[in-house]
Amino acid sequence: GNTIDTATNHTVRDFVKDHGGHTVITRVLIANNGIAAVKEIRSVRQWAYATFGDERAIEFVVMATPEDLKVNAEYIRMADQYVEVPGGTNNNNYANVELIVDVAERTGAHAVWAGWGHASENPLLPESLRASKSKIVFIGPPGSAMRSLGDKISSTIVAQHAQVPTMPWS
Repeated sequence: GNTIDTATNHTVRDFVKDHGGHTVITRVLIANNGIAAVKEIRSVRQWAYATFGDERAIEFVVMATPEDLKVNAEYIRMADQYVEVPGGTNNNNYANVELIVDVAERTGAHAVWAGWGHASENPLLPESLRASKSKIVFIGPPGSAMRSLGDKISSTIVAQHAQVPTMPWS
């Protein structure tokens, strides 16, 4: 990954170091489209401006289908870079874990944000990113949490163990 020791000198690197962090994220792949991508870019840019005085301290790469390109989607215009991916159903693009990891590797992304829907709830995504050559960060829960909390029985057991009130089994 992009550790404090390997990151180029940058205000984000200094911020991470000053706050006891270990991974510097200055390039994020957004593996989603539409309003999800727009909200993520806006939120991070507002934070970057408030924190660093530079809304572009974090770069965004987005995946863009031919359909999104054809309508000149806002999230593509907001991004620093886009990578065209196959169109059609989401298993061709935004839900395709192998494609997401490949695009992240090729673009030098330090992290991937998958938003909601698509691949965001697939435990293979964080696991595949972590196992990649570049040890890319997944912005979201680990695969183990997705597996535990994505299943009704397992999530109820986790909640009961944490003493969260639950409905009796039926």
